[in-house]
Amino acid sequence: MVDKFSGANSQYRDSVFMDYFNDKVRLLSLCNALLGTDYTDPKLLEINTLQGNFFSGQKNDISCRIDDKWLILIEHQSTVNPNMAFRCLLYASQLLNNLVTNKDTLYQGELLIFPEPQCFVFYDGDYVEPLTKEIRLSDSFYTSKGLMELIVTSYNINYDLNQPLLRNCRYLNNYSTLVGKVKQGLKAKLSRREAIIQAINWCIENDVMSDYLTVKRDEVFSMLDLQWDFDEAKVAWFEQGKKQELVENLKSVMKKLDFSAEKAMDFLDVPKDEQPYYASKLKELVK
Repeated sequence: MVDKFSGANSQYRDSVFMDYFNDKVRLLSLCNALLGTDYTDPKLLEINTLQGNFFSGQKNDISCRIDDKWLILIEHQSTVNPNMAFRCLLYASQLLNNLVTNKDTLYQGELLIFPEPQCFVFYDGDYVEPLTKEIRLSDSFYTSKGLMELIVTSYNINYDLNQPLLRNCRYLNNYSTLVGKVKQGLKAKLSRREAIIQAINWCIENDVMSDYLTVKRDEVFSMLDLQWDFDEAKVAWFEQGKKQELVENLKSVMKKLDFSAEKAMDFLDVPKDEQPYYASKLKELVK
């Protein structure tokens, strides 16, 4: 029984979801479930996730190319974001552009052939969302005649739902189970630390992600603790809109991640036109 963890480490920037599926075997299984394909050779899959950071350049959650036919983009969300189609447009454009090694060919007579982008969102937040829904780029336009479109398929992967996709990919089901067990612990009034430890122990004992968790349980604890911390901060901000609460959240980000005020505001998605106000408030606190 695991009961000792090193605690949150500010160096863990990725989520458990991103880390767990940054593996060709798991990711290929997930892509097969999404596409209805039956690829078996992980060598056909190339992980090409954009490696920008939170603050400059493009950084998506997970993307890969399969057999030069498919370009798969996967985003994990714990809050509802209606702008995912536009974000995926940016990611897909960058990933496709990266495939053009000689930019002069864009202006020549030969048609370039690309793998087809397929965009997906996995949602496991606490708001009620359908099992599956479409997020369309055209919804962002004042007027739309359907001449430009990008469709993102969003799956609700919460543990207590009858999501067919979870039955078709045991790795995704494993991840959903881990998160679901943490939520069950929190509902039972355990502290977040206790809920995470209990969930990890249960999964190891019941052969859910056991190979991954046994090797990386300290990292997983840290990633989950950090992820929950800032998911809660974002939800509090969006729901209550209290400026002072956002200031406190920004202070927490700066302290826990050793971020500057500017990086903390970018991390919590503070609109650019509001950043001067919060920068002044944070500056007052350090006087």
